[in-house]
Amino acid sequence: MKKKDTGERSVAEKKWEGLQKKVESYLKRWNMIERGEHIVAGISGGADSVCLLFVLLRLRETQGIQVTAVHVNHLLRGKAADGDESFVAELCKRHDVPCRVFRIHAAAEARKRSCSLEEAGREIRRESMKSVLEEVHADKIAFAHHQGDNAETVLMNLCRGSQVKGMRGILPVAGEFIHPLLCVGKSEIEEALSERGVSWRIDATNFENDYTRNRVRNQVMGELLKINPAAEEHICRMAEKMSELWEYMEDETGTYIRECVEEKGNGTLIRKETFQKIPYVFREEVIRAVLADVCGSEKDLMAVHVRDILELMEKQPGRRLSLPYGVRAFRGYEGVLLRKENRQGKPEAKQEMPRFRMRVFERRGGEKWPNTPYTKWFDYDIIKNSLIMRTRREGDFLTITADGKKQTIKKFFINQKIPSEERDTVPLIADGDEIVWIVGYRQNQAYQITEKTKHIVEIEVYGGEENGRDN
Repeated sequence: MKKKDTGERSVAEKKWEGLQKKVESYLKRWNMIERGEHIVAGISGGADSVCLLFVLLRLRETQGIQVTAVHVNHLLRGKAADGDESFVAELCKRHDVPCRVFRIHAAAEARKRSCSLEEAGREIRRESMKSVLEEVHADKIAFAHHQGDNAETVLMNLCRGSQVKGMRGILPVAGEFIHPLLCVGKSEIEEALSERGVSWRIDATNFENDYTRNRVRNQVMGELLKINPAAEEHICRMAEKMSELWEYMEDETGTYIRECVEEKGNGTLIRKETFQKIPYVFREEVIRAVLADVCGSEKDLMAVHVRDILELMEKQPGRRLSLPYGVRAFRGYEGVLLRKENRQGKPEAKQEMPRFRMRVFERRGGEKWPNTPYTKWFDYDIIKNSLIMRTRREGDFLTITADGKKQTIKKFFINQKIPSEERDTVPLIADGDEIVWIVGYRQNQAYQITEKTKHIVEIEVYGGEENGRDN
């Protein structure tokens, strides 16, 4: 009997060790967690989040990370929800993990925010975890989404009419948000926990079809898995390929925006003559990117809004249409002008940004780079997109150490004690989501000139006021 028990433990250890190694390899591939970082983890009590907690506990032993758990009780399932809360609190106490519990009525929040219960719950969880991130000065927020969740997200985005960008699914890393379990499936997680003797809570509402995601999981995904048991894995592999494709498209889109988009005194103009020379596959992406920039957000922007602007481009001058966030599109003689208007129908005043100029030259060796506050030099060959000057957006980050440690712009501003009302005015030189230079404050270490640098880009910012230090 004793021998049999030892054998069972050995199998359990093999299952768990296999999962742990798989996840740690995935973490390393995406550079998700650095040694000594502080991670805020969302722990619902379900198998996925319990698995995430145990993965992080191992990293606490081997990498010296700190873990803070966050549990959100949406006050929707009565005693069952209270049971989840107690389970998580006890689990964290047993493993010496600080745990913050939020009790927020999701149904009331959905009414207040005029959104679905599903969306309200998602926003509440993110907001709660962000508040803890700032409170404890943590580095990342970890979610327990797995391979199945990712496949479902791709299918849902497909149904909504998403293009290449939406087909990327759940990103492994998005700013301060990380998803360590995207490389493993639900069954792998449950088998590893079961054989290790670890229990978890079951949310009975997951088996109901009241929510869109549940219908996709229980009905659509269920049928696809009957056709091919590896369907989830194939969808997730396709999503990775879409991410690679999107990187290329984003780079090209930036080039085309520079060619056909012009900032005017009363808005942003997409010039028809140059726009029509763009390959058709990139036209929607150019419009989508420009519209998001004018709106200040991508949320609530749908494929129909992009198509409406495309159609407006083909109509006679004088036509116009209304878009989300108070944005209006006007068909003029030169093309389509987008501008944000206030409630009185007048253009909103745009923030005056300093101007900048760039020059690229070949490195000859022996150059010296003076420490001037508003002229900086970077490795041009590392740049992936067209450099632009803008203010912060969600997901922005920069590399702060030579060994590749990253930090979100939000956390940098907090650490620098920049007042919240000023954070949206700090000019940034951006390469996609990666910030090359926080003007007046800090440069990205990944773009620094090294002995391998062949071409250098000089960036000079002028017309701005001194607003901090630069290093």
